[in-house]
Amino acid sequence: MEYTLYLTAERSVVRESLKGVIWTIFFNRLFGPITPTTNEFLSVTYSMAENLPELDTLIDEKVNQLIKLQFDTSNQGVSHGHVIVQFLDKKAGKSKRTGWFGKSETSDDLKLWESWIVSVECLPMATSDHGGDGGPCLNPQDKNRNIEVSIQSFEENLHKIFTIVDSHKDHIPPITSLESLPFPYTIDVERNLSKLNYATEGNDSWGGYIKKMLD
Repeated sequence: MEYTLYLTAERSVVRESLKGVIWTIFFNRLFGPITPTTNEFLSVTYSMAENLPELDTLIDEKVNQLIKLQFDTSNQGVSHGHVIVQFLDKKAGKSKRTGWFGKSETSDDLKLWESWIVSVECLPMATSDHGGDGGPCLNPQDKNRNIEVSIQSFEENLHKIFTIVDSHKDHIPPITSLESLPFPYTIDVERNLSKLNYATEGNDSWGGYIKKMLD
């Protein structure tokens, strides 16, 4: 299953907005024991897991990577970027002959079962060309409007995630682990979706994804 979210946020708040959306996706895919906690984005509360610091660090790294790649530029216009969250299922593969005595060993294959594409529209910080020191100054009216748009977009995306996870459950693979995150996952950053190579079962390009998870 593949789902697409469209997030709009002003540059000054895009980091926390995107982090909140990604955490909301993961929180709804934590099938094992967790220590729940909450965080806020401009007074809007979202859920996190306190006992998964490595995931929190990875989310921060990927959000910062997108901002550095796409949004930290001299371009004052609207910028776009994408974060792709994928969940995989480890399936027992075909046996293969190895070793001197032809010992049979089972290999593991990873199959994509859910993908979330977060398409981010980053609004420039509102400025005016009439600063008293000759430089740009903040336009409060435009700033407030962009922040309101950011809050509305954030709330709409959280609601969409909740609606999706509540209505689409049949595709979730059997859970065979007591880990908080029983399924392998990847978080990738892309400038544009045309560069993505979505692999299907049996496609060798999954090797790249596996390598990322093991790094």
